[in-house]
Amino acid sequence: MSIADRLTVILTEGVQQKVFPGAVLAVASPNQQLTVVAGTHRYTDTQVVTTDCLYDLASLTKIVTVTAALAMCSRGWLSLDAPVTKYLFQSPAKTVTIRHLLTHTSGLDIRLSTTALAGGDALWQAVTECIPTKIPGSVVAYANVNTLILGRILEVITYQSLAQILLKYVLLPAGMNETIFNPAPSLLSRIPPTEIDPVRGEVWGSVHDESTAVLGGVAGHAGLFGTAADMLRFGQAWLTTLQGHGPWGIDRALAQQALQNQSPAGQLGVGLGWMLARDNFMPTAALNSMAAHTGFTGPVVAIVPQKKVAWALLSNRTWPQRTAPRHHSVTHSIGEVLLSV
Repeated sequence: MSIADRLTVILTEGVQQKVFPGAVLAVASPNQQLTVVAGTHRYTDTQVVTTDCLYDLASLTKIVTVTAALAMCSRGWLSLDAPVTKYLFQSPAKTVTIRHLLTHTSGLDIRLSTTALAGGDALWQAVTECIPTKIPGSVVAYANVNTLILGRILEVITYQSLAQILLKYVLLPAGMNETIFNPAPSLLSRIPPTEIDPVRGEVWGSVHDESTAVLGGVAGHAGLFGTAADMLRFGQAWLTTLQGHGPWGIDRALAQQALQNQSPAGQLGVGLGWMLARDNFMPTAALNSMAAHTGFTGPVVAIVPQKKVAWALLSNRTWPQRTAPRHHSVTHSIGEVLLSV
Protein backbone atom coordinates (compact mmCIF):
# COMPACT_ATOMS: atom_id res chain seq x y z
CA MET A 1 0.00 0.00 0.00
CA SER A 2 1.38 3.43 -0.95
CA ILE A 3 1.94 6.24 1.54
CA ALA A 4 -0.99 8.16 0.03
CA ASP A 5 -3.26 5.12 0.38
CA ARG A 6 -2.25 4.58 4.00
CA LEU A 7 -2.92 8.23 4.82
CA THR A 8 -6.27 8.10 3.01
CA VAL A 9 -7.28 5.14 5.17
CA ILE A 10 -6.38 7.07 8.34
CA LEU A 11 -8.45 10.13 7.35
CA THR A 12 -11.36 8.04 6.10
CA GLU A 13 -11.46 6.10 9.36
CA GLY A 14 -11.42 9.43 11.19
CA VAL A 15 -14.55 10.47 9.31
CA GLN A 16 -16.24 7.10 9.84
CA GLN A 17 -15.52 7.24 13.57
CA LYS A 18 -16.83 10.82 13.67
CA VAL A 19 -13.56 12.28 14.86
CA PHE A 20 -14.24 15.03 12.31
CA PRO A 21 -16.66 15.52 9.38
CA GLY A 22 -13.75 15.98 6.98
CA ALA A 23 -10.08 16.83 6.72
CA VAL A 24 -7.29 17.87 4.37
CA LEU A 25 -3.72 16.66 4.80
CA ALA A 26 -0.82 18.21 2.88
CA VAL A 27 2.65 16.65 3.09
CA ALA A 28 6.08 17.54 1.73
CA SER A 29 9.29 15.54 1.98
CA PRO A 30 12.46 15.41 -0.10
CA ASN A 31 10.93 12.60 -2.16
CA GLN A 32 7.35 13.66 -2.62
CA GLN A 33 4.58 16.18 -2.07
CA LEU A 34 1.02 14.96 -1.72
CA THR A 35 -2.42 16.00 -0.54
CA VAL A 36 -5.13 13.74 0.84
CA VAL A 37 -8.75 14.71 1.47
CA ALA A 38 -11.66 12.94 3.13
CA GLY A 39 -15.21 13.62 4.21
CA THR A 40 -17.62 16.52 3.97
CA HIS A 41 -18.05 19.97 5.52
CA ARG A 42 -20.70 18.61 7.91
CA TYR A 43 -21.80 15.11 8.81
CA THR A 44 -25.27 16.13 7.63
CA ASP A 45 -24.53 17.34 4.11
CA THR A 46 -22.95 16.21 0.86
CA GLN A 47 -20.55 19.11 0.26
CA VAL A 48 -17.28 17.25 -0.02
CA VAL A 49 -14.00 18.50 1.33
CA THR A 50 -11.61 19.76 -1.34
CA THR A 51 -8.02 21.00 -1.27
CA ASP A 52 -9.18 24.63 -1.43
CA CYS A 53 -11.17 24.43 1.83
CA LEU A 54 -10.48 27.32 4.18
CA TYR A 55 -10.40 26.03 7.73
CA ASP A 56 -10.43 27.99 10.96
CA LEU A 57 -6.78 27.68 11.99
CA ALA A 58 -7.51 28.48 15.63
CA SER A 59 -4.26 28.41 17.62
CA LEU A 60 -2.08 27.89 14.57
CA THR A 61 -2.44 31.68 14.55
CA LYS A 62 -0.13 31.62 17.59
CA ILE A 63 2.85 30.13 15.76
CA VAL A 64 2.33 32.59 12.90
CA THR A 65 2.36 35.46 15.42
CA VAL A 66 5.46 34.02 17.07
CA THR A 67 7.17 33.81 13.67
CA ALA A 68 6.49 37.52 13.17
CA ALA A 69 7.92 38.22 16.64
CA LEU A 70 11.10 36.28 15.84
CA ALA A 71 11.42 38.25 12.60
CA MET A 72 11.20 41.45 14.68
CA CYS A 73 13.86 40.12 17.07
CA SER A 74 16.18 39.44 14.14
CA ARG A 75 15.67 43.03 12.98
CA GLY A 76 16.52 44.36 16.44
CA TRP A 77 13.02 45.73 17.00
CA LEU A 78 12.14 43.33 19.80
CA SER A 79 14.20 41.64 22.52
CA LEU A 80 13.34 38.21 23.90
CA ASP A 81 14.48 39.09 27.39
CA ALA A 82 12.97 42.56 27.55
CA PRO A 83 10.07 42.98 29.99
CA VAL A 84 6.58 43.32 28.59
CA THR A 85 6.41 46.73 30.28
CA LYS A 86 9.05 48.05 27.89
CA TYR A 87 6.38 47.97 25.19
CA LEU A 88 3.12 47.99 27.16
CA PHE A 89 3.83 50.65 29.73
CA GLN A 90 0.52 50.28 31.57
CA SER A 91 0.96 46.56 32.28
CA PRO A 92 1.57 45.62 35.93
CA ALA A 93 3.34 42.41 34.83
CA LYS A 94 6.77 43.90 35.42
CA THR A 95 8.64 40.58 35.71
CA VAL A 96 7.17 39.01 32.55
CA THR A 97 9.42 39.02 29.48
CA ILE A 98 8.80 38.43 25.78
CA ARG A 99 10.47 35.02 26.17
CA HIS A 100 7.97 34.13 28.88
CA LEU A 101 5.13 34.91 26.48
CA LEU A 102 6.60 32.72 23.74
CA THR A 103 7.24 29.80 26.08
CA HIS A 104 3.94 30.07 27.99
CA THR A 105 5.83 30.54 31.26
CA SER A 106 4.52 34.04 32.04
CA GLY A 107 2.42 32.95 35.02
CA LEU A 108 -0.43 35.06 33.66
CA ASP A 109 -3.74 33.36 34.32
CA ILE A 110 -6.95 34.64 32.74
CA ARG A 111 -9.66 32.68 30.94
CA LEU A 112 -10.26 34.81 27.87
CA SER A 113 -13.38 32.99 26.66
CA THR A 114 -15.16 33.75 29.94
CA THR A 115 -13.87 37.32 30.16
CA ALA A 116 -15.03 37.89 26.57
CA LEU A 117 -18.65 37.66 27.71
CA ALA A 118 -18.30 41.24 28.94
CA GLY A 119 -17.18 42.49 25.50
CA GLY A 120 -13.97 43.50 23.79
CA ASP A 121 -13.21 46.61 25.87
CA ALA A 122 -13.68 44.77 29.14
CA LEU A 123 -11.55 41.91 27.85
CA TRP A 124 -8.63 44.20 27.03
CA GLN A 125 -8.99 45.97 30.36
CA ALA A 126 -8.74 42.65 32.18
CA VAL A 127 -5.71 41.63 30.10
CA THR A 128 -3.86 44.89 30.77
CA GLU A 129 -4.48 44.49 34.50
CA CYS A 130 -3.41 40.84 34.60
CA ILE A 131 -0.53 39.95 36.91
CA PRO A 132 1.34 36.63 37.25
CA THR A 133 -0.05 34.05 39.65
CA LYS A 134 3.17 32.03 39.39
CA ILE A 135 6.79 33.18 39.27
CA PRO A 136 7.47 33.90 35.56
CA GLY A 137 9.70 31.22 34.06
CA SER A 138 8.82 28.60 36.67
CA VAL A 139 5.75 26.85 35.21
CA VAL A 140 4.61 26.01 31.68
CA ALA A 141 0.90 26.81 31.37
CA TYR A 142 -0.41 27.05 27.84
CA ALA A 143 -2.62 30.14 27.71
CA ASN A 144 -4.12 32.31 24.99
CA VAL A 145 -3.31 35.48 26.88
CA ASN A 146 0.42 35.11 26.16
CA THR A 147 0.10 35.37 22.40
CA LEU A 148 -2.72 37.90 22.62
CA ILE A 149 -0.33 40.23 24.45
CA LEU A 150 2.50 39.38 22.03
CA GLY A 151 0.32 40.39 19.08
CA ARG A 152 -0.47 43.70 20.75
CA ILE A 153 3.24 44.35 21.36
CA LEU A 154 3.95 43.78 17.65
CA GLU A 155 1.36 46.44 16.86
CA VAL A 156 2.98 48.86 19.29
CA ILE A 157 6.49 48.51 17.89
CA THR A 158 5.47 48.63 14.20
CA TYR A 159 2.54 51.10 14.32
CA GLN A 160 0.60 48.64 12.16
CA SER A 161 -2.36 46.37 12.79
CA LEU A 162 -1.65 42.72 13.53
CA ALA A 163 -3.36 41.72 10.28
CA GLN A 164 -0.99 43.98 8.34
CA ILE A 165 2.03 42.72 10.28
CA LEU A 166 1.36 39.03 9.70
CA LEU A 167 0.60 39.64 6.03
CA LYS A 168 3.75 41.67 5.42
CA TYR A 169 6.29 39.80 7.52
CA VAL A 170 5.07 36.18 7.45
CA LEU A 171 2.29 35.27 5.04
CA LEU A 172 3.30 36.98 1.80
CA PRO A 173 7.03 36.15 2.10
CA ALA A 174 6.11 32.46 2.50
CA GLY A 175 3.65 32.51 -0.42
CA MET A 176 0.68 32.00 1.89
CA ASN A 177 -1.78 33.89 -0.25
CA GLU A 178 -4.91 32.23 1.11
CA THR A 179 -4.37 32.69 4.82
CA ILE A 180 -6.54 35.51 6.11
CA PHE A 181 -8.44 37.03 9.00
CA ASN A 182 -12.20 37.65 8.65
CA PRO A 183 -12.86 35.86 5.35
CA ALA A 184 -15.32 37.60 3.03
CA PRO A 185 -18.88 36.21 2.71
CA SER A 186 -18.05 35.25 -0.88
CA LEU A 187 -15.69 32.58 0.52
CA LEU A 188 -18.30 30.93 2.72
CA SER A 189 -18.79 27.94 0.42
CA ARG A 190 -15.13 27.02 0.94
CA ILE A 191 -15.28 27.20 4.74
CA PRO A 192 -16.35 24.20 6.83
CA PRO A 193 -18.27 25.33 9.95
CA THR A 194 -16.74 24.78 13.39
CA GLU A 195 -19.60 24.41 15.85
CA ILE A 196 -23.31 24.80 16.53
CA ASP A 197 -23.26 27.11 19.53
CA PRO A 198 -26.36 27.64 21.71
CA VAL A 199 -25.77 31.42 21.68
CA ARG A 200 -24.03 32.17 18.36
CA GLY A 201 -25.81 29.52 16.31
CA GLU A 202 -23.73 27.76 13.67
CA VAL A 203 -20.26 29.27 13.73
CA TRP A 204 -19.52 29.35 10.02
CA GLY A 205 -17.16 31.76 8.31
CA SER A 206 -16.43 33.66 11.53
CA VAL A 207 -13.77 32.83 14.09
CA HIS A 208 -14.62 30.08 16.54
CA ASP A 209 -12.60 31.49 19.44
CA GLU A 210 -14.90 33.61 21.59
CA SER A 211 -12.34 36.14 22.74
CA THR A 212 -11.06 36.76 19.21
CA ALA A 213 -14.64 37.18 18.02
CA VAL A 214 -15.32 40.06 20.43
CA LEU A 215 -12.01 41.65 19.38
CA GLY A 216 -13.17 41.88 15.78
CA GLY A 217 -11.81 38.57 14.51
CA VAL A 218 -8.11 39.48 14.73
CA ALA A 219 -5.84 38.48 17.62
CA GLY A 220 -2.41 37.05 18.25
CA HIS A 221 -3.79 33.74 19.49
CA ALA A 222 -6.58 32.97 17.00
CA GLY A 223 -8.50 34.26 14.00
CA LEU A 224 -6.66 33.09 10.90
CA PHE A 225 -8.35 30.95 8.26
CA GLY A 226 -6.32 29.12 5.65
CA THR A 227 -5.74 26.11 3.44
CA ALA A 228 -3.67 23.02 4.14
CA ALA A 229 -1.43 23.98 1.22
CA ASP A 230 -0.68 27.34 2.84
CA MET A 231 0.10 25.79 6.21
CA LEU A 232 2.37 23.31 4.46
CA ARG A 233 4.18 26.27 2.91
CA PHE A 234 4.55 27.65 6.42
CA GLY A 235 6.15 24.43 7.58
CA GLN A 236 8.45 24.33 4.58
CA ALA A 237 9.46 27.95 5.17
CA TRP A 238 10.42 27.00 8.70
CA LEU A 239 12.57 24.16 7.39
CA THR A 240 14.46 26.56 5.15
CA THR A 241 14.67 29.13 7.97
CA LEU A 242 16.40 26.52 10.12
CA GLN A 243 18.95 26.13 7.31
CA GLY A 244 19.60 29.87 7.31
CA HIS A 245 17.87 30.93 4.10
CA GLY A 246 14.18 31.27 4.92
CA PRO A 247 11.83 34.00 3.66
CA TRP A 248 11.38 35.92 6.91
CA GLY A 249 14.86 37.16 7.75
CA ILE A 250 14.98 35.21 11.01
CA ASP A 251 18.52 34.53 12.19
CA ARG A 252 19.42 30.86 11.88
CA ALA A 253 20.62 30.64 15.49
CA LEU A 254 17.36 32.16 16.72
CA ALA A 255 15.32 29.79 14.56
CA GLN A 256 17.21 26.82 15.95
CA GLN A 257 16.68 28.12 19.48
CA ALA A 258 12.94 28.14 18.76
CA LEU A 259 13.06 24.34 18.46
CA GLN A 260 15.07 23.82 21.64
CA ASN A 261 13.16 22.95 24.79
CA GLN A 262 12.85 26.11 26.90
CA SER A 263 10.67 24.67 29.65
CA PRO A 264 11.70 23.95 33.25
CA ALA A 265 12.82 20.35 33.81
CA GLY A 266 10.04 17.79 33.86
CA GLN A 267 7.39 20.07 32.40
CA LEU A 268 5.51 20.23 29.12
CA GLY A 269 7.94 20.62 26.23
CA VAL A 270 7.95 24.02 24.56
CA GLY A 271 10.37 25.98 22.40
CA LEU A 272 9.87 29.57 21.30
CA GLY A 273 6.26 29.11 20.32
CA TRP A 274 6.63 25.52 19.08
CA MET A 275 5.24 22.51 20.93
CA LEU A 276 7.89 19.87 21.61
CA ALA A 277 7.91 16.29 22.93
CA ARG A 278 4.12 15.94 23.14
CA ASP A 279 3.39 12.22 23.28
CA ASN A 280 -0.37 12.76 23.03
CA PHE A 281 -0.08 13.47 19.31
CA MET A 282 3.58 12.99 18.34
CA PRO A 283 5.00 9.55 17.42
CA THR A 284 7.43 8.13 19.97
CA ALA A 285 10.18 7.99 17.36
CA ALA A 286 9.86 11.74 16.76
CA LEU A 287 9.56 13.06 20.32
CA ASN A 288 13.04 14.51 20.24
CA SER A 289 13.06 15.65 16.61
CA MET A 290 9.60 17.01 15.79
CA ALA A 291 8.12 20.46 16.37
CA ALA A 292 4.44 21.17 15.91
CA HIS A 293 1.52 23.33 16.87
CA THR A 294 -2.11 22.34 17.27
CA GLY A 295 -5.36 24.26 17.30
CA PHE A 296 -8.60 23.72 19.22
CA THR A 297 -10.78 23.29 16.13
CA GLY A 298 -8.57 20.47 14.84
CA PRO A 299 -5.62 21.81 12.82
CA VAL A 300 -1.96 20.89 13.24
CA VAL A 301 1.24 21.91 11.50
CA ALA A 302 4.37 19.82 12.03
CA ILE A 303 7.99 19.78 10.95
CA VAL A 304 10.78 17.23 11.34
CA PRO A 305 13.94 19.10 10.35
CA GLN A 306 16.22 16.04 10.39
CA LYS A 307 14.10 14.37 7.73
CA LYS A 308 13.17 17.63 5.96
CA VAL A 309 9.52 16.67 6.32
CA ALA A 310 6.59 19.02 6.90
CA TRP A 311 2.88 18.44 7.01
CA ALA A 312 -0.37 20.19 7.81
CA LEU A 313 -3.63 18.53 8.79
CA LEU A 314 -6.75 20.71 8.88
CA SER A 315 -10.16 19.62 10.12
CA ASN A 316 -13.26 20.92 11.90
CA ARG A 317 -13.33 18.33 14.66
CA THR A 318 -15.44 20.65 16.90
CA TRP A 319 -18.51 20.39 14.63
CA PRO A 320 -21.30 20.09 15.61
CA GLN A 321 -20.18 20.25 19.25
CA ARG A 322 -16.75 20.26 20.84
CA THR A 323 -15.72 16.94 22.33
CA ALA A 324 -12.62 15.37 23.85
CA PRO A 325 -9.59 15.76 21.51
CA ARG A 326 -9.86 12.39 19.75
CA HIS A 327 -8.22 13.92 16.67
CA HIS A 328 -4.81 13.72 18.37
CA SER A 329 -4.75 9.97 17.72
CA VAL A 330 -5.22 10.68 14.01
CA THR A 331 -2.31 13.12 14.07
CA HIS A 332 -0.23 10.51 15.88
CA SER A 333 -1.01 7.87 13.23
CA ILE A 334 -0.17 10.24 10.38
CA GLY A 335 3.20 11.01 11.97
CA GLU A 336 3.96 7.31 12.36
CA VAL A 337 3.28 6.67 8.68
CA LEU A 338 5.29 9.65 7.45
CA LEU A 339 8.28 8.94 9.67
CA SER A 340 8.38 5.25 8.79
CA VAL A 341 9.50 6.08 5.25
